[in-house]
Amino acid sequence: MDDLEKIAIRLRHWIGHNLEHVKSYEEVAEKLLDLGLNDASNNIHKAVEFGSKTNQKFEAALSLIESKAGKLSECSERRETGHSSAHGPHTHTHDDQDMAHHKHS
Repeated sequence: MDDLEKIAIRLRHWIGHNLEHVKSYEEVAEKLLDLGLNDASNNIHKAVEFGSKTNQKFEAALSLIESKAGKLSECSERRETGHSSAHGPHTHTHDDQDMAHHKHS
């Protein structure tokens, strides 16, 4: 298992763990509301928003990682099977943002 796979696993764990926390926070916010502590409940709800935004960033990072892993896998499959890319024989380089370190010849 390479570092990219390990990071993806960790991100999936963080996302799930954060969702568990968010559920717990919402339960507490509702209890506070029932107890008439509206301001305290509102503060918890605001914290939930931060947790949701954090997960959105984790999900975006995970998506980029999975996309890159898919491109690496696709590139490896082409090389192993001898398939050409859409732009000729497999002698291309990927753009800098995609995989700066990953070149073929």
